[in-house]
Amino acid sequence: MPPPPEMGTYMEQLIVNRRSCRRYLDKNVDPQIISRILNTMSAAPTGGNSYNVEYIVIDDKDWVKEIWKLAYSKMESDAKKHIYTNSFSDFYYSKMKQSEKTVRKDDLLFCGAPHLFIAHEKCAGKWAEDSKVNCNLATAYFELLANAFGLGTVIMSYPAEVLQELAPKAKEMLNIPQDHYMKLISDLIILRFLMREACKKIEDEKSTAIQKQDRRLSKMKVIGINGSARKDRNTAIIIQTIFEKQTG
Repeated sequence: MPPPPEMGTYMEQLIVNRRSCRRYLDKNVDPQIISRILNTMSAAPTGGNSYNVEYIVIDDKDWVKEIWKLAYSKMESDAKKHIYTNSFSDFYYSKMKQSEKTVRKDDLLFCGAPHLFIAHEKCAGKWAEDSKVNCNLATAYFELLANAFGLGTVIMSYPAEVLQELAPKAKEMLNIPQDHYMKLISDLIILRFLMREACKKIEDEKSTAIQKQDRRLSKMKVIGINGSARKDRNTAIIIQTIFEKQTG
């Protein structure tokens, strides 16, 4: 059955407007929304139509905090001894720690995420590489669906590395088998749920910034800078935008 003619426009808007979000509200998301997303995920493609991908969804912020406590404390204690995951070093860890003062809100591991989604699949034998691809596809589809429902998401690889390489006790709380793949950047998706109040605040800040930039550009034009400067307005204003589902 062919899709409706407006579907192309909707998908175009969804992909163009998706963002990696690191701002959130400390609230659980409506379980019905999560259920709708997961039910839709059953249609996500897999290699050879195997459909062996499994999902772990931690939909309670208090449970996430318990996992975070174990993983974060182990990560910090190991860092003091200069022990890191395979992809990290003193230099990269220090950079991540600096980001806690800005975009990561005092938490370089989960950024204070209230919920976690992890796609995983048994990775062994002849089709092991397909299993990795399947998990990556599932995570990408999940991210787009979450954005379509007005939920902010970000995909990160480092937390998955910490759980696997440094904090096995925290990983045990996920009940993911040892022979399952959950390592690469698409395998651990951390949700930052921005509800209507947060989105409104960001839009208000964006509007104020644009107004200020318009006034500045207007003054620049008076003293002789030509109108082409206005074309750079959007690149001069660094604002994180949120894609929200349009209603009506």
